[in-house]
Amino acid sequence: MQTKYQARWISKERLASLRKSGQIGQGVTLDCLKGFLVVEPTGSNLGDGEILDRTEADYELNPAWCLNPLTRLNEARKRLGLMPEMAVTETLEVG
Repeated sequence: MQTKYQARWISKERLASLRKSGQIGQGVTLDCLKGFLVVEPTGSNLGDGEILDRTEADYELNPAWCLNPLTRLNEARKRLGLMPEMAVTETLEVG
């Protein structure tokens, strides 16, 4: 059986507490412009904030808002069943 995941806001204090206890390994934490997000197994209650619906999670888990490496961001998106973000590798020709 495949584990289901959800994206949820998490306070800085709760994140620090989970890191000290070692429980944060169950989820993927992301540092976003609006705060911290955790992609957690459904029902694990790692986060202590609002649970994002699929549309909100797709919007928030974007390289424009998350300060983490693309590989970490895509791991979080994968757990939620969202399409991965692509790295911008094209260059713009001027002239």
